[in-house]
Amino acid sequence: MTGNLEELELKDRLSLIESMIAEGRRKTERWSWTFVVWGVAYYIAIAWSVWGQSSLAWPVTMIAASVLTAVVGSRMRKGEPETTMGRALGAIWMAFGSSVFILMISLGVSGKLTDPHVAIAVIAAMLGSANLASSLILKWRAQFGCAVVWLATAVASCFVSETVLYALGVTAIFLCQIVFGVYAMILESRRRQRGAAHA
Repeated sequence: MTGNLEELELKDRLSLIESMIAEGRRKTERWSWTFVVWGVAYYIAIAWSVWGQSSLAWPVTMIAASVLTAVVGSRMRKGEPETTMGRALGAIWMAFGSSVFILMISLGVSGKLTDPHVAIAVIAAMLGSANLASSLILKWRAQFGCAVVWLATAVASCFVSETVLYALGVTAIFLCQIVFGVYAMILESRRRQRGAAHA
């Protein structure tokens, strides 16, 4: 009898874990537009800083992307229950965003951010860490692939020429921000269509 109760309890726990992981993926899919927004913001900042030769490109673009994310995000959260999984994933990305913002602004203002290899390596490593943590929590291979791409970009950034460096950075942004974001948006759209069809 005790064995049956323990087995039943174990099944209930596994079911709870599986439902939390599924909820976390749904949450990530719902917020997947942010991957695309930030990917586009990175492209705008890169283009503006290269062709516009402006030191304001990164701070202005990143602040604008932050404000856009905060405004749209606050509207999305209204009426939506907060879950432990949602808070955990949100904490990872808030920690990443805050850390990279503070670090890059400090390096920029201090004049110590003169080597693009360092900038790309730092940002890629931090994005790799955030994607890795999220992918491990969600058991999501696609996001794990993004983490691998970001971390490989961070390592390669330390060894390649500047021309290759920029190609790596632009490619990583495309794959891990734009492609992954669109992929997750498609998954969310399909899930909503299935839900509407079953309702």
